Amino acid sequence: MPNSDRPLRTARASLPRRLALVGGSPAQRERLAKGLSTSRLATFEVEQRELEGPFGASALRPDGCDALVLLAETTAQALLRLRELQGLNLPLVLLLDQFDPASIELLRREGASEVLDRRHVELPDLGLLERCLEWAVERQALAIDLRRARELSVHLAHHDTLTDLPNRQFFRARLRQLIAQAERSHGQLAILFLDLDRFKQINDTLGHVVGDRLIQEVARRIQGCIRSADSASRCGGDEFNLILADVRRGQDAARVAKKIAQSIAEPMHIDGHELFSSCSIGISLYPMDGRDVDTLVRNADVAMYQAKSEGGGKFRFFMPQMTDRAVERLALEHSLRQAIERQEFVLHYQPRVELSSDRIVGFEALVRWNHPDLGLVYPDEFISVAEETGLIAPLGEWVAREACAQLVRWRSQGFAIESMAVNVSARQFRQRMPIELVRGALEESGLEAQHLEIEITESAVMQDTRQALETLEELRQIGVRVAIDDFGTGQSSLAYLKRFPLTKLKIDKAFIRTLLSDPRDAAITRAIIAMAHSLGLVACAEGVETQKQLDFLREPGCDEVQGYVYSPPLPVERATRLLGGLEQLAN
Repeated sequence: MPNSDRPLRTARASLPRRLALVGGSPAQRERLAKGLSTSRLATFEVEQRELEGPFGASALRPDGCDALVLLAETTAQALLRLRELQGLNLPLVLLLDQFDPASIELLRREGASEVLDRRHVELPDLGLLERCLEWAVERQALAIDLRRARELSVHLAHHDTLTDLPNRQFFRARLRQLIAQAERSHGQLAILFLDLDRFKQINDTLGHVVGDRLIQEVARRIQGCIRSADSASRCGGDEFNLILADVRRGQDAARVAKKIAQSIAEPMHIDGHELFSSCSIGISLYPMDGRDVDTLVRNADVAMYQAKSEGGGKFRFFMPQMTDRAVERLALEHSLRQAIERQEFVLHYQPRVELSSDRIVGFEALVRWNHPDLGLVYPDEFISVAEETGLIAPLGEWVAREACAQLVRWRSQGFAIESMAVNVSARQFRQRMPIELVRGALEESGLEAQHLEIEITESAVMQDTRQALETLEELRQIGVRVAIDDFGTGQSSLAYLKRFPLTKLKIDKAFIRTLLSDPRDAAITRAIIAMAHSLGLVACAEGVETQKQLDFLREPGCDEVQGYVYSPPLPVERATRLLGGLEQLAN
């Protein structure tokens, strides 16, 4: 019971506005009601309720009141009635005729807010009851707040704040539980590992707000594709895990995966943007692909990477042979990280020759991995892993810096080299990395911008023409040259070529290889050269290997050639000897 001398801390508005007097005799309730009508509680409505039945549960209902004042006949009866109130968040004050101090704690544990000796509640002064009600309301409100805070804390600990889906921790606990159930019932489960394709492109291009809303929409669509018995969780970024309970056949999991993939592939309208997405899904089955959480999740992850390596937008079931490839990929990723730290990369330089003068006018910088055990490793074997893991960023920065620095060294030695070409991957281009890469490399090396040439594949440019135009415009403002690499294999149109601020078209080597044997490739090659000239661009042929190919290219006026007919990519020492006349071009 609170101290009667304790000052009131709560404003009048926080006191209960509706009181229910329950139990006792009608005369007792009437006297108390009259007393309350002249007290500080006069602004509050007072309702009288009759106890009916052996326990009076109906009278103790919280309907229509903010607090209960129970005029209980006996401690035992009050205790029983209080038990009926378990789980009800309502302040309750007991007024007892027979006050047993030994029972107070028990009554409070059973739900009583306060227990008063009715002899101490005198009319017309009801100050003690007023204070008890105030105290009870305060404590009840605090208890509710604490309970809600605990509930929220528990919820947040097990749910993703963006989608409100269960998080990784909850997913693993749920999977552990379902595995135990499936083991007892000899049932099957399916675990799906889902990863969005090209999500980073959307996030980087349109911003994190749009990216977050895309994630929310994906979560909604996933939930619309599964049963109530199934579980979906967001495990971070653009990754989701699903548990399909009681799966009888693998086809059941395949049907759900297909449904999810189709749903996510439908257009999404977010903040005025029509977005198209896809996902890669890996599936593992209990007990065939594992009998514990870690094994099942890992195998679903491996299967997902297999689906993604095939171009995305697919689902794949786990197969044991996938593990070997995954192990190899992880080992390559680890070695690649170490290689960047240890600076195990080198650049080789392939000369570009001006056909009209047979003079070297530039070089293309090509990265090689000088592996301590494997020797020289070519980009085809590690660039894709670098892109998937984000290691392409530090690797690309190093290539640009080193290539620019080398051209500065050559020009300071008196070699009149007009340009150095550096390749930018599709992922780098989508992430607008060329801008940062170019500025950093030029500033560090001191190279003038017009001597740097950025090579971007035709397919990378055409993936998002609006973003491509913005990036290319920024590169033009910096002053660097831009070449479209592997031209002729993509879907670019004259309209886009006209708009893009380009300086060069590099004819894909696939046309050069067969231009003497395939009239169509010969016609395409001539057409590309003519189109480049009509747009004021330089035409450069890649992969030229023979004198006959070279003779063919001279006739339509191809400006530059690059290939083994003149020189393979050379280490810096040999490239320097070539420039100094100590080595000769092959042709």
